Amino acid sequence: MNIGILTHYTVVNQGAVLQMYAVQRWLQEHGHTATILTYTKDFDFALKEAGKYNLSLKYFPFYFKEYVLKKGIGLSWFNVRKQLMYRKYIHDMFQFSNYATTPMDAVIVGSDEVFSLQNGCNMMMYGHGVNTDRLISYAPSFGQTDMARIEQFHCRELISSGLKKFQALSVRDLNSAETVEQLTGIRPQIVCDPVLLFDFSNTHVPVRPIKKPYLLLYSYDRWMCDPKEYNGIKAYAKSKGLITVSAGTYHKWCDKNIVCNPLEWLEYFRGAAEVVTDTFHGSVLSIITQRKTAYYIHDLNSNKMHSLLKSVGLEDRIVRNTGADEISRVQQLPVDFADVSRRLNDLRASSDAFLTNALAVESDKDDE
Repeated sequence: MNIGILTHYTVVNQGAVLQMYAVQRWLQEHGHTATILTYTKDFDFALKEAGKYNLSLKYFPFYFKEYVLKKGIGLSWFNVRKQLMYRKYIHDMFQFSNYATTPMDAVIVGSDEVFSLQNGCNMMMYGHGVNTDRLISYAPSFGQTDMARIEQFHCRELISSGLKKFQALSVRDLNSAETVEQLTGIRPQIVCDPVLLFDFSNTHVPVRPIKKPYLLLYSYDRWMCDPKEYNGIKAYAKSKGLITVSAGTYHKWCDKNIVCNPLEWLEYFRGAAEVVTDTFHGSVLSIITQRKTAYYIHDLNSNKMHSLLKSVGLEDRIVRNTGADEISRVQQLPVDFADVSRRLNDLRASSDAFLTNALAVESDKDDE
């Protein structure tokens, strides 16, 4: 079948692109063709954010002020290189077509925070205007969006009516499941993120080797910028004889900052002696590569982070702060990776069955 994927395809972010790659590869391995569906993202609830994704001369002052002046030349140059690399990578890796004009046998909405109202309301993510008779959600998330925010922006009817049109509903965290149930009366299945669903064990790409043992830091460049946050990480790494490496994002306090595509990013996780991360997909990669990891959780990602770590039995590796003593306390705890693998395999099996069955219904119709 020809399957469309509705997700955040314009985000220059390792995790977002890797989950898009994972859905595409899963579909291809199951005999389908996959197309990334394009759309214009809505920023009505956070108009300033639109400047990040608009490359017209009108937004030059925005870029100069927000990036060059506020964040410095090092970060700005890193992100220019990353942006150029990602444009080529995404162009070469994926096939694109418009969500409203391209007929599809089925459309998968997700993964990532495609149900979130953080910046605006993207009606197509709730099934409105999508050119298909079959809608499936796979591992989408509302992020930190709750019913209060949905009511605040008067989106309840739009979201509720759209989700009720889906033939198969799943989400990737408990908050999203409860929100969908409140909106529709339907309890969706909780499934794993596509990066956990797809088996990357045989996916390898060459990378420039790092000669010294290293602690991998994965955090967005707007986080881990305060010396109170990162001095403890530096001190802990030094105590272990490790250099600090930031792969995919820029942190001037790290010993190395590496521009890399999502598959190269995966390799740098594989090569790390230890990991510190405060992001969802950084946590996902630490799980599939079985790295000893200290997890720090922000208010902005608490729902999905807690849900993920609980699902694989790693809640005890959450640090209260990023001080050297606290990181050391957590990293000294033993990790039962065999138990993590069992939990992950169970979650992967149920998630695989959900998506296989959702698509099989449509295949059965085609055979009639």
